[in-house]
Amino acid sequence: MKLMRFLPAVLASTLLLNGAQAADNENNVHFSGALVAEPCTLPDSETNIELDFGSVIIKSLYQYQRTQSQPFTIHLEACDPSLMKTVSVTFNGTADDELTTLLALDPSSGAKGVAIGLELPDGSPLAINKAAPYQQLTAGNNALTFDAYVQIKPQALATKTITPGNFTAISTFVLGYQ
Repeated sequence: MKLMRFLPAVLASTLLLNGAQAADNENNVHFSGALVAEPCTLPDSETNIELDFGSVIIKSLYQYQRTQSQPFTIHLEACDPSLMKTVSVTFNGTADDELTTLLALDPSSGAKGVAIGLELPDGSPLAINKAAPYQQLTAGNNALTFDAYVQIKPQALATKTITPGNFTAISTFVLGYQ
């Protein structure tokens, strides 16, 4: 108990000494930043997008090499195309060691032998860590739709060594405007 009472007194005296030293120096705190005009806002509900593939059947992956695509959407609000006319999305994350354009599973995943692929709604592949083609912005709200799928890795297909279990993969999307 004596130690606890002693420490605040030492801390208070140290703060007072530091306060006296700081008063001797003029202009010792500097703040900086940049004000930017973004053409759209991202709603708070869009900061974490989750896509659940549900149960993926291993036999189906061996037969078709990938699941059907599942769509997901990034919503942009209050867009003002007079500031910037187009937007592109880059999905950043850890690339798979075999399928280098696909997203690797998180190392804590129980499942092994698969990766997560991304594509545009027309089926065009979208590589991880590469910008998607720019899309025209319209005034007001905009929806950017993409698809994701689970794909078997070539080594797991050749040796029939998919490990069942839960899996997760994490990507951070970055919006680029022009």
